[in-house]
Amino acid sequence: MTRNLFASALIGLTLFSLCTLRTSGQEEKKKPTLILGKTIGEWIKILRTHENPKYRRAALIALEGANEARSTGLPAILDAIEKDKEARVRLDAVNLLGRMGPEVKPSLKALVGALQTDKADEVREAAASYIATKFAEPAANYVDALVGALKDKHAGTRIAVAGALRNLGENARPAVPALLDAAGNPKEDPQVRGAAIHVISRLAKDDPKTLALLVEIAKDAKAARILREAAVDGLGRLGSTAPEVSAVLCVTLVDKSLELRKASAAALGALGVKAKAAWPTIKLRLIQANEPDSSVRNHLIHLTGVLGKTLDEAVPALGKVVLDDTSTENRIAAIQELAELGARAKSVIPTLAKVASNDARFAIREAAEKAVLQIKTAP
Repeated sequence: MTRNLFASALIGLTLFSLCTLRTSGQEEKKKPTLILGKTIGEWIKILRTHENPKYRRAALIALEGANEARSTGLPAILDAIEKDKEARVRLDAVNLLGRMGPEVKPSLKALVGALQTDKADEVREAAASYIATKFAEPAANYVDALVGALKDKHAGTRIAVAGALRNLGENARPAVPALLDAAGNPKEDPQVRGAAIHVISRLAKDDPKTLALLVEIAKDAKAARILREAAVDGLGRLGSTAPEVSAVLCVTLVDKSLELRKASAAALGALGVKAKAAWPTIKLRLIQANEPDSSVRNHLIHLTGVLGKTLDEAVPALGKVVLDDTSTENRIAAIQELAELGARAKSVIPTLAKVASNDARFAIREAAEKAVLQIKTAP
């Protein structure tokens, strides 16, 4: 019992003892560094051979605290990741390696090895998480290993791997076929599918499978909301004029989920003039009674300004927003969009002049006055 209590306290005592390393005098520096009465060499031996995993974990703390994990202690740490029989020790070693980052050159290879072969879910997930965050750039050399790990049995590991591929940017292009499969798998975790959609909507815009898949997910009312949002965002990025894109974005623009409506408005805004087919729905959602959220209306106001360059109905619609919207920000946005339309907005000059003279808010009066002048002087 006494031995177990000592082992349990060892990790905490190790941390306490580290503070003495920086307070020694000049004379002490000549002596071997001691932590709890043990040299670095002795701690390395403990990490390699001690039968109690709590001692081996304490050895990892000692090596990190003494700044020996990057040098003298590194081989033993790498061996612990590969060979230690206790998952908790391997996890601590992975975490230590991950904290040190890519400056320690063997780190990434060891993390990839743990991702591919470790039997413990938590160890594989931790390795993938560090690859996704601290090793995204050098991980470009291990795309094949990450693609293989997309089939890991543990959802947390797959989520972390998908995040790593997302963070690779252009370097993830070889993974596109596997990511298309993951995005289209209804049994896959929504976070994995969402990360996969993030990549394919950027790197596989010309693949017809991408468009069909994103439309299918966006219109699936039973799919997870975050997944539908990712699909809607992806459709905006594709920039397609396909009629099914406008059709599904019109459906999601009136969804009961506010976040999905925001994503839809932003996607339509990204399409710009290509969203013209969605105008009837856009026009209805500009009206406050139909769209209570100010931020959604704001997206649509800016889009209406873009459509107004070729669509005559957009001008009076913006004029109505100027008069009726309860948001000062949205009213000013509509005024500015009308000003940008120049001569095309001459029909709303009386409305703007009235607002410039009578509105209670100085910012709105000022914006309207400037807009009238800009429209009148436009070629």
